Amino acid sequence: MISIIVPVYNCDNFLEKSITSLINQTFENIEIICINDGSIDNSLDILNNFSKKDKRIIVIDQENNGPAEARNKGLKKSRGEYIMFCDSDDWYEPAMCEKMLETIRSKSVDLVICSCNVVKDEQTYNLRDSDIDYHKLTYYGLHSLTYPFKTRVNSVLWNKIFKKSIIEQYNIDFPSGYYHDDMVFVLQYLCCSKTIYAIDIHLYNYLLRSNSIMHQTYFSPKDRKKMFDTIDVMKYFLIKLSDNNLLNDNKAYFIVILSGLIKWIVSILSSKEEINFFLDYCNETILFDLDLDYFPDIENKSHLLNIKNKYYQPFYQEDNKKKRNKPVKKFIKKVLTFSFSYFLFPYYIYKIYKRK
Repeated sequence: MISIIVPVYNCDNFLEKSITSLINQTFENIEIICINDGSIDNSLDILNNFSKKDKRIIVIDQENNGPAEARNKGLKKSRGEYIMFCDSDDWYEPAMCEKMLETIRSKSVDLVICSCNVVKDEQTYNLRDSDIDYHKLTYYGLHSLTYPFKTRVNSVLWNKIFKKSIIEQYNIDFPSGYYHDDMVFVLQYLCCSKTIYAIDIHLYNYLLRSNSIMHQTYFSPKDRKKMFDTIDVMKYFLIKLSDNNLLNDNKAYFIVILSGLIKWIVSILSSKEEINFFLDYCNETILFDLDLDYFPDIENKSHLLNIKNKYYQPFYQEDNKKKRNKPVKKFIKKVLTFSFSYFLFPYYIYKIYKRK
């Protein structure tokens, strides 16, 4: 059996399509665990109506405690040998469960990942290349989850099928109260697993919308402090690795992920003051007590040492340089275009005329 866990919060405009895609799966031995996280719209009514028609749907109602608490409840309630996730505004292709289950069994691997379709909700939504690129698979087939390869696996939940036995053996869960709980769940699982198989089939449909939690976290200035949760969940990840005696084998992986996340958030922040505040937070939250001598000497480690020593200048200098170069490059491009149009182009017309 596959247990599909669906956290639901104020998603009545999309929920019916999402749940319908799950009950219409070609593989029928599933349970659909829907956790209503204190919705104030019609989401709970929609779920209850579905559960009356299909006994495979289990509805759990809780006060608004966030998706981590909802997913943890779903894990505890699950009876399946395998675990999958679906966001309540997304939907599965009809054969998703069948293909994912068939692959994880036939290939005898710990994890299976599939391709997805990225769909924008509003016509006005500015769909950037990076929105799509992050969800593109750049590898297929069987791979060992070595340190270098783990860095290539994205940290979204919904395009994967997990073994419940691994989740229970290593007590893998979602840290409650943070916006990046899903990321650290996947990071834990990758460090507890040995093999992955990637299939080149678009089985999941991921909806991008401007009022989603993800979009507001990264692109709304007033919500940018939510990005600091990334550092909190990385500390949680570090504790989990230590508790499971997995830190020694994953030292380089931890450093690369932490350093990469910090540099990525710095690139989003808009001022020196914001960057300094964030780097101070990194230092106080995770780096102050972190013995960096224990970790390998890789390039990414130098960034963390700079933060720990409060040498922040390279971070905002690099960021400001990128911002300064953008208008300069645009100006040069315009000048060159102007020069060609008004000086070189007439010359080429003259040469063509002379040949005649």
